[in-house]
Amino acid sequence: MNFSKRLGIYFLIVLVPCFYRWKWNENSVFIASDPEIKYYQVINSINGGKAEDCYFPAKELGFDFSMVPFGYPWAFELKNGRCVFQYPVLFTWLQKIILTAVSIKWITFFPVLFFFLNFILLDRIFSFFHLDRKIIFLSVVLTQCFTPIFLSSLDYSELTLTNFFFLASILSYHLFSQHKQFRFGLLLAVSIIFNFQLRPESTIALILYFSIVFFFEKEKVYRLKILLPYVLLSILLLMVFSLWNQSVYGHYLGMRGLNTMTDMESGLSRNLLGEWIADLWGNEFKIGIFYGYPILFLGIVGLGLKKDKQTIAFLTAGLLFVLLLPILSPYRAGVDIFGMRYFESGIYLLMIGVFLTFGIQNSKLKYFLLVLPFLYFCYKSDLRAIKQWSSSAKLYHQVMNSFNQLKPDLIVHRGLSLSYLIGISYVTYPQIAIYSNDDWLKVETILKNQYKRILYLEWEGNRLVNNEFPEKIWKQKFEINFKLEPKVYVIQSEQNIAHFKGYLLERPK
Repeated sequence: MNFSKRLGIYFLIVLVPCFYRWKWNENSVFIASDPEIKYYQVINSINGGKAEDCYFPAKELGFDFSMVPFGYPWAFELKNGRCVFQYPVLFTWLQKIILTAVSIKWITFFPVLFFFLNFILLDRIFSFFHLDRKIIFLSVVLTQCFTPIFLSSLDYSELTLTNFFFLASILSYHLFSQHKQFRFGLLLAVSIIFNFQLRPESTIALILYFSIVFFFEKEKVYRLKILLPYVLLSILLLMVFSLWNQSVYGHYLGMRGLNTMTDMESGLSRNLLGEWIADLWGNEFKIGIFYGYPILFLGIVGLGLKKDKQTIAFLTAGLLFVLLLPILSPYRAGVDIFGMRYFESGIYLLMIGVFLTFGIQNSKLKYFLLVLPFLYFCYKSDLRAIKQWSSSAKLYHQVMNSFNQLKPDLIVHRGLSLSYLIGISYVTYPQIAIYSNDDWLKVETILKNQYKRILYLEWEGNRLVNNEFPEKIWKQKFEINFKLEPKVYVIQSEQNIAHFKGYLLERPK
């Protein structure tokens, strides 16, 4: 099976996440929770704003940024009073380039595009090690589709882009080692730094892998000598990004560093053993990567088989990353099956190591048959994610349709407990959050003599999963239960919207 045939099959496989993204978008876009923030960054950027700034349409009505309906871990108010969104602006900048050729309605397919490109990069990596063509094809498909990596293709996030630069780093390193060409060294330097800016945790996996490769290197001085110009280029690029991060966010690591500092200052307590078990095997909130995708156990099997030093580097770095990440990373958001997103770099390393190991055995078929018992459970996890996203999309469009039917001039949220479900309505209807009845009276004062149709939303009971929120932030911003007592505006009707309530208020004329 030559590369063009494999490429054709990869394209057909990618039509699966394309179909679901199209289905979930319906006639709009499906962007609940984290994706909505990333979407607002794009909207703000193409409207002339800065990608890092909080997008806040309600400021046109006179409201200040203290009423932005988003908070931890998505929006932060800096010491200078500036409000910034959490997610890396590199993701936004690259999408803005894509938008010069396509309409904004297609931007949620951006991660699927890079998911397809990652098929190609992974194929090239396996091909570099001279595996049989059929084994290359099987290895790529099994890695992309039967591990947590598949989940990133369904989400509107920077994950597939992060993985793209991760795989490009590995491929360019080996190509440079073989050919010593400037283009591969340049690609290596740029890919590592872009990967770091998108998700620093992913770069930990690269550091582990390159460290082990260097350990096995016989001519260490020569290797350092030929890599030195590109190491210096990487440092230069890192300094540029770090200085920019410091000027914008007040931290050299940007929002990721600021987020970690906020966790520490807010007293986010960590149960390292409990988190380690939850991430790897699951608890009441997370399914666990080994429990959900038992194909990863093949990494342990691979350690006991015949292998070369290059394969050992992949296996060892992958296992170390997966086992250490729950301790190294202070924040790995996501409940149920979606709590796996930070592990993908280690999973790539692990699965490359597994299939390279199987590919050099005397009886290749026997070892690839080991995969079969795990495929059913991995498929069930993929299906579980699809069902959960489908259910979320149904709820999401129900809420958006309710907003469109009511057509408010302003939406007011009681606290931030419903911020995950604001979605595309934020682009259409100005929205703010309040935390007390005094805040509501401020709203009436700001609106003065304007006759606005206001939709006030509250979620009684507030059943958000809060185990990864700092307690102080949770009580100040999310666990808000005051009773609305308007002074000027009058409640006209009560609305049942999904699992929460809405009150339509108007000012008497």
